[in-house]
Amino acid sequence: MITSQPPPPPLSAYQRVVSDDIDVLHDAVEPFAVGHDLQARHPGARLDGHVNALGVGAVNLVWVRYGGDGVIVDAPPTEGHFALCSPMAPMDLEYRDTRSRGTIDASHILSHDEPMRMVPDPARGCLIIATSTGRLADHLAGHLGREHAPPLRFLRTGETALTPSSIVERTWRYVCDVLDDATASGGLHPIAERTLEESLLTAILLGVPNTATESLAEAPSPAPHRLAGVIRDWVEAHHHQPVGVTDIAAAAGISVRQLQAICQDQWGMTPTRLLRGVRLDHARDALIGALPGPRTITDVAEAAGYLHMSRFAAHYRQRFGETPTQTLRQNAASQ
Repeated sequence: MITSQPPPPPLSAYQRVVSDDIDVLHDAVEPFAVGHDLQARHPGARLDGHVNALGVGAVNLVWVRYGGDGVIVDAPPTEGHFALCSPMAPMDLEYRDTRSRGTIDASHILSHDEPMRMVPDPARGCLIIATSTGRLADHLAGHLGREHAPPLRFLRTGETALTPSSIVERTWRYVCDVLDDATASGGLHPIAERTLEESLLTAILLGVPNTATESLAEAPSPAPHRLAGVIRDWVEAHHHQPVGVTDIAAAAGISVRQLQAICQDQWGMTPTRLLRGVRLDHARDALIGALPGPRTITDVAEAAGYLHMSRFAAHYRQRFGETPTQTLRQNAASQ
């Protein structure tokens, strides 16, 4: 008698860690997801966890199964990051401030302003999609042809999105299949990686209710320019260097005027604002991971190319809806 084998877990070709140590599993997941704490449901119980993870451009995908008797996941507010959990089996969930709780079996966004507690199925686990709200805001600007004025915020499940939420799960399953095929054939071409990243970002904007949903319903998406990905990738790779508009144009092999036209058509912003947005995203990551000190914000601002703290604070608040000091304090409070 021939018995069928169960399908492999998502991202099975990207194995990172197999362990029974809860700290090892936590440290394998966190760099690809968002800050969180783990505790075993039954202290001392043995786990048999499995973590697969990788980054697709600015989007991280993580599949984790903790095994054993399972774990409790405590996640602080995601603030400037976006994280969506797609459980492979029903998962208990609680909002810690309002004490709202329930069991979900569909994709669910982690709250940007309220701590959450989750108990994923120990055998089936869940897949997590994570990225920065800044990267999503830039992708949104590309669709709108302009920057979206209010800070981009994602709303709780139950609000109306532009398309059914299933688009997110269908897209990540497709991406996982493509990635597994690419591994078998020797790797993923950079153009294909950018396409997969943009597919995930688009699915999130369309399938998860957010403050730009109405604007997206009204605006057609411009056709991508052949150099848009090259420009964005170069800025991401060199944001920490003292580069400017002429350097970006030279790297793309075009004039400054052509660069300005592409950036305006693709992202509704100047090359300077594109570079600034990438630097601010990395500055936020640095603040979230930093220990408060007398020069913490100054050092982060200078690393992002700012000499005037007031200008850094103004640009930071415009992009993330809060000040650098608030980000640093919230991070310290969650330690």
